[in-house]
Amino acid sequence: MTSLKSQSNDIADKHTPLLRNFWYVAAKRDEITRAPIRRTILNEDILFYRTEEGKPVAVQNRCPHRSFPLHNGYLNGDRIVCNYHGMEFNPDGSCGLVPSLNSAPRSIRLDAYPLQEEGPFVWIWMGDQANPDYTRFFREDWWDKPRWTVLTGYMFMKANYLGLHENLMDLTHFAFLHSKWNLAKREHTLAPCTITDEGNHIRQFEVHEGVDFPPALAEYAGMKGPFNREAHHLARTPAMQEGHQITVDVSQAGKTDEQYITHYMTPETATTTHYYWALALEHGGGDSVLLGQMQTLAGAAFEEDKVALEEIEAIQNRDHRPGFSERIIKTDEGGVRVLRMFAKFAADEARQTIAA
Repeated sequence: MTSLKSQSNDIADKHTPLLRNFWYVAAKRDEITRAPIRRTILNEDILFYRTEEGKPVAVQNRCPHRSFPLHNGYLNGDRIVCNYHGMEFNPDGSCGLVPSLNSAPRSIRLDAYPLQEEGPFVWIWMGDQANPDYTRFFREDWWDKPRWTVLTGYMFMKANYLGLHENLMDLTHFAFLHSKWNLAKREHTLAPCTITDEGNHIRQFEVHEGVDFPPALAEYAGMKGPFNREAHHLARTPAMQEGHQITVDVSQAGKTDEQYITHYMTPETATTTHYYWALALEHGGGDSVLLGQMQTLAGAAFEEDKVALEEIEAIQNRDHRPGFSERIIKTDEGGVRVLRMFAKFAADEARQTIAA
């Protein structure tokens, strides 16, 4: 085993600048309403609301006059009104009115962020506001297909988002951290793993034989078992990691169950993360009890990941023994490759900043 993290500076860590030139999940669709809300994303305090026509808006949550937080204000039509001196700002950030001047100076404006409302979420572009890169917005196959029933969740994580990327590329922890949910067996930690690295995305694939499968879901899908599971993972942006799980009924040719399990990580700061997830189910859409069980199972398992990553970050910050470095083993390869890719993204952004 080697200590790749301590020996190489081409692996992203919590000291790597947060990556800006990507689309991040800002909120669930129903979180953004006519009542203004604030959220910190990549260290920036941002205000969200909807126009009267229902379009989501994101602007800086700081009045350019005296820095009063705009979430303490109110809406006048589609304008956000600062409750300190009554200045009004349009959805594009331009000033609509300064009451004491009875005019709208062009020099007074807010930063306004490009948004996209797709699938169950609202996404925000954190790079150059005038030039959002739509080629870096990745649509999910299940977003607009009625075949899929989608469950979602959110949790606030007191840890750097990169640990979550590593965690999701590592299926060997399932048999231990998630043991009470029977997601994997000890022997599955020995399953061979295929990793494809194409520079701007990492694919990982492995098969677990003889897996457990929720009995209620198996009954709904008409599956009897025994079961094998194919696990596909795709990492191509710091904002999300896509999982595609195919459970095969070995006793019945062609009988399968598919699930998309997608994780969305939006850094609040270098040490805190907005963690959203979505579970798209092929079967079970007509059974509210089954859907409730799946929501509980997914949420509980992801909560275990959250707690583990928070504990790891806490001890990393607290225990400063000289000469200690984490040891990386072969089954960490997927996560390490993802961190290398993100380090490359960060270097590219740094070069673009210097060039500008």
